[in-house]
Parts: sequence; C-alpha cells; structure tokens
Amino acid sequence: MTHGAGSVNGEGIFQISPGGELLSLEVTPYEAEDVLQALLETHPDLLAGAQMTPEVPRRWALVKREQGVPDRDDSGSRWSVDHLFVDQDAVPTLVEVKRSTDTRIRREVVGQMLDYAANGVRYWPAESLQLAFEATQSALGNSPRGTLASLCDDGDVSAEGFFARVGDNLRAGRIRMVFVADVIPDELMRIVEFLNEQMNPAEVFAVQVKRFRAQGHEDSVIVPAVYGRTAAASTKNPQRRMRDRATAVDASRPETIRLIELITGFAPAAGLTVRETPGGAVLETSERETVANVYLDPYDSLDIPLERWRARGLVDQAESLHASLNGLTDKALTAKIPSLPSRDVVAHWSQVRSVLQRIADLHRSIP
Repeated sequence: MTHGAGSVNGEGIFQISPGGELLSLEVTPYEAEDVLQALLETHPDLLAGAQMTPEVPRRWALVKREQGVPDRDDSGSRWSVDHLFVDQDAVPTLVEVKRSTDTRIRREVVGQMLDYAANGVRYWPAESLQLAFEATQSALGNSPRGTLASLCDDGDVSAEGFFARVGDNLRAGRIRMVFVADVIPDELMRIVEFLNEQMNPAEVFAVQVKRFRAQGHEDSVIVPAVYGRTAAASTKNPQRRMRDRATAVDASRPETIRLIELITGFAPAAGLTVRETPGGAVLETSERETVANVYLDPYDSLDIPLERWRARGLVDQAESLHASLNGLTDKALTAKIPSLPSRDVVAHWSQVRSVLQRIADLHRSIP
C-alpha cells in the first residue's frame, strides 16, 4: 500500500481508493456561494438534521430558494432568504448561506436573518408558501404530494393540511434559523449558541459544510457539523414550548371563541368541516383545502386565503370576495389573505357567512 502525497492534512480525514491507496483529503473551498446553495437545494440532508435533534432527526423539503420576505401586509418582497425549508413537523426552516471568505458572515448575516425571521413570521401567508412549495417541487421533477408523504411518513397528508400547520407554527414563532458556511467563525458560533439558549420557541443553529478532495481527484467528500446545540439549548423541547390550546383559548377575546362556535355551526350545511389546531381552527373542505383560519390570541382574527383563486385565473371572483369583506371592518385588508378581527366578523356574521358560502361553492365548482 502506498501513501498519497501530503498525507497529513490537519483534519485527519483519509480515503482509501479502489486500488488500495490511502489518500489524504484536503479542505477544498467552494468556488462560489452559489455552489453551496445549489448543493443544499438538491441535498437538504446536508443540514445534518440528526445532529440537531438526535432523538428525532430532522428531515426537510424545500419550499423555495430565494424566498421573498415582505415587511408589510400589502408590500412585495423587501428581502429574500437563501432557502426556506419545512421539516416533518411543519416547522419553517430559514437557511442563509455564506462562504467563510465573506466578512458579512461574522455579524451582518445575523442581523439579516433576524430581519427575515421577524417579518416572515408576521407576513408570510401559509397559502403563498404552499403555492411556492408546489411550484418548486414540480420544477425539481417531484410530486408535491409525494414529497410531503415521504417527508411526513404519511401517505394521506395533504398540502392544505400541512401548510395550515406551517401557518400555525409561524404564528407561534416556532421556526428554525440556520447559518450555513464552509467554515463557521468562532464569533458566529458564540452568537448562535447564545441565541439558541435564549430564544423561545425559535431555534438557531450553524452548520459547517466542509468539502474535502484528494489532490488530483475530482470526487468530493462533504462533512457537515452542527453548532449551537449547547447543553442548555438541548433541553429545549419545541413541542412543549408551544402554548397548549387551552391556554390560548383562555387568553383569547370572547368574540374569537364565539366565532369558532359560529363556523362550527355553519360548516355542516356548507359541506365543510372544522379542525382544531393549537392556534385556533381551520374551516376546510373534505379534501382538506382551507377555506378560512380562525386564530386565537394574540391575533384574534379570521384569515381568508384568496390568492389561490387568482393563481387559478379567477381574478374577478377573488376581487369580488375581497370587496365584500372590505366593508365589514375599518382595518385595511390585504388582497392575498384578508385578516378580519374576530369582533368585526361576529358583528357582521351574516355577511361573512355569505362570503364563506361563496368560497365553499367555488371549491366545489373547480376540480
């Protein structure tokens, strides 16, 4: 057996070639940031989910690369996060990628990520994320439903139901922020560890994705390592940190509780069902397509997704529904997902009921 040139590489990582040669693997920088981004797009397992939560390893599906982030209800995207993934528990995972040669990786990237997270939690409609996910998976040659079934180990999972849970997690602030680089600087590592210990229920990690090659060879070995899982942070259980439904109900306005009673009474005659969630209730079709969401405290609102109808070419119908809702509240309603305060919904229930019935009829008329 012969030894490859430069067999002491400082990392202690070697490969035995098919011919029995011991090859020393050297750290090989990525040619550009986009190379690492593209790897994550097609190989999300590089985020090393088993290192983040060994008891229940995380798995991911890509929602979108360069996912836009607005800073107001009625605005376009002000920023974009490099990748937005969801895990098997419908937890949104924001990923920002930087090479170690980029000086912004030390501090600026942290501020950027917090901007994305704070505004994404507030302004990302679950409906729009579902549309982005379906478009992304189709472009990758995957069946969106099949991707979710594989992600969740559930052949009956629906995109509507899954992204309703994504919306609940966003509203609860249950997200994961991940910084990815070929080398994680000590300064960023300390910030990540601090944030992950202090933030609740959000999680923060850094993932170092080093690439190694033997001199004169093209094949790469990629070794991810997760930072941020300190002893204190490891004791956090995101499921337990979320408020239970009873606590949210107790904190909600009386009108919100009455609203849930009203939609529960309305649903059977309209051919719909009501499904309780930790953050409220979902009014949905038998195919698990969302008609409306009721959100408990602190939002106390009824959110009605209209963007799907525009996406299906029914722009006039969406505009008509939006106009019918506009006169029921003093609040400015966004075009994509109007969010009405529960007190206004209860006060104008007959008109809101009529809008919900029209939406239920649209679902039945569109395959």
